Amino acid sequence: MTGITRRVSSTLELSGVSRFFGQVRALDGLDLKVNPGELVALLGPSGCGKTTALRIVAGLEHASAGNLTVNGVRYNETPAHQRDMGMVFQSYSLFPNLDVTENIEYGLRARKIPARDRSKRVSEMLALVELGSKAKAFPHQLSGGQQQRVALARALAIEPNVLLLDEPLSALDAQVRSQIREEIRRIQIELGITTLFVTHDQEEAMSIADRVGVMNHGKLEQIDTPIELYTNPSSPFVASFVGLANRIPGEVTAAGGVRILNQSISLSRAVSTFAPGTKITAIIRPETLILTSENDPDATRGLIALKSFLGPLTKLGIAVEGSPLIHINISSSDVKHLEIGQHISFKVAASEVMAEHA
Repeated sequence: MTGITRRVSSTLELSGVSRFFGQVRALDGLDLKVNPGELVALLGPSGCGKTTALRIVAGLEHASAGNLTVNGVRYNETPAHQRDMGMVFQSYSLFPNLDVTENIEYGLRARKIPARDRSKRVSEMLALVELGSKAKAFPHQLSGGQQQRVALARALAIEPNVLLLDEPLSALDAQVRSQIREEIRRIQIELGITTLFVTHDQEEAMSIADRVGVMNHGKLEQIDTPIELYTNPSSPFVASFVGLANRIPGEVTAAGGVRILNQSISLSRAVSTFAPGTKITAIIRPETLILTSENDPDATRGLIALKSFLGPLTKLGIAVEGSPLIHINISSSDVKHLEIGQHISFKVAASEVMAEHA
């Protein structure tokens, strides 16, 4: 712990926020509340509206409709420099002609904070991001991870109401990205700062956020804890976008279930209104498929076409007639005897499945 005094955290709320660019709706009636001290990640494909939402919060874009409030105060017309938002960009955006100390204190100088107070705050920030030895280094003398830490320290130095993170890790390599995201979460928890994090990387979102909002075509499809999003997706889009999923053809039965492979399984309540006989595509997690005996009445027979070692798990790709390659995740200790070209039997172990029209 650094001994930095925690501010009272803010509540950030967007109500019915839309943003139009001509005929294009980048945001379509977004309702989102980020509670005090919470880290919420907005996740989705390119063009889904997540960055537009962040830029509206920052004051870099204006909402076409709806309201933005912080602690109940409307911010729609408040200029960006008066919002007390700390923003970290994908490209770091450090000043190349300023050293680390000068970069961190830039916002403090703009607010005319006295020199003694600036020095104290910069020291606190350097300790927080563990870069005390780099105080006089220039950006070009730092690694990508170090530059991003400086950008984070600069954003936090002004003691913002809300911390905004716009794809902050995408320019880093995989190992550094993992380290920095853990640092961001440590610092966010330590300061208790309300944070909105935008990313297209589901691993980033799921690993550090209190809640994750999945966006699609300007709308928030679902917002929930990472485990709820994964285990109880509210739509086929969320089921497909969050985590890996097989897409297996099937047909809705008269009993309100679905026939896939050689099994009849219940449909998720979210899609239970499909009419009997409807051709669908079932969305099934690799870990819900298990190996079984060929004598099992629910078994499907397939040929191992792919075997990928992933440490504790091995991914098998099973070729089955009439279906795309089906992936199964199995404990690596249980598949040592299995080889490419070998026939195996498997079945779905889930009690219900998500599905969409074929």
